[in-house]
Amino acid sequence: MYIKFWGTRGSIPVPGHSTLKYGGNTPCVELRTSNNRLMILDAGSGIRELGKHLSSNGFEDPIDIFVSHYHWDHIQGIPFFLPLYDKKNKITFFGETSNGEKVKSILQNQMTANYFPINLNEICANTTFEEIKINSSYQIDGIKVETLRANHSSPTVTYKFIDGEKSIVYMTDNELKLNDTSDKIDERKISNLIEMNKSLIDFCAGCDYLIHDSMYDEISILGKKGWGHTGNVTLTYFSILAKVKNLILFHYNPDYTDEKIDNLLEKTINIAKGERAELNCIASKEGMSIEF
Repeated sequence: MYIKFWGTRGSIPVPGHSTLKYGGNTPCVELRTSNNRLMILDAGSGIRELGKHLSSNGFEDPIDIFVSHYHWDHIQGIPFFLPLYDKKNKITFFGETSNGEKVKSILQNQMTANYFPINLNEICANTTFEEIKINSSYQIDGIKVETLRANHSSPTVTYKFIDGEKSIVYMTDNELKLNDTSDKIDERKISNLIEMNKSLIDFCAGCDYLIHDSMYDEISILGKKGWGHTGNVTLTYFSILAKVKNLILFHYNPDYTDEKIDNLLEKTINIAKGERAELNCIASKEGMSIEF
């Protein structure tokens, strides 16, 4: 399997000199399976560059786009995705019905005259929209795709992709539940973490790669309960409990500079080392690719 990051930032694109290392585009991850099936995870502003790359290389194979939820930062790149404007392309959007609206209807809303000059019905590609359900399993070209509800302010899907013996979990915009709001981790807080997040731990158990929301450090997240995001310290302990092999920090706070994210990664690595955990910690950055 192959992963490449085209957008790693949460909330809003933040181009500038202080975000050059980790990138300023909003979420978009390219996933290639063992049979080279292209699956795209979310369609933030990062999908624009991915689309240019695909078009310039004459890519004509099927494209699957998995939308976690419909907050602006996860869909804002769709109108600028070049393969949509080529009739040779076949593109399928996967997403959940939200507040009574289906995937196509929701995505159409951002491509009306008030917001964009081209309507979704006017695009050239052969485009379909598939409604998925939570706690379900799907087979797509030999790949098993499982779904679970994330803890977010808007209904959000967590996806797990299983390709033979290899697995990737994409859990963006997820708030790990805790009764304890302090920034200190002790046995009581760990017990609470297990009790309140058992289904999430079970879903991630033993996965090769976990791409997870790390919007805040543990201090900044205090007072933000219910916002649907996670601090890096709690996330590290969660990953250890789930026996994740590789944790990838993702969906960074738009105010966090490259230096700040360096510090987040260092703290995360030190916690894993202190716990003597077999957990490899990585900070996602635009252009970074992983093959395994």
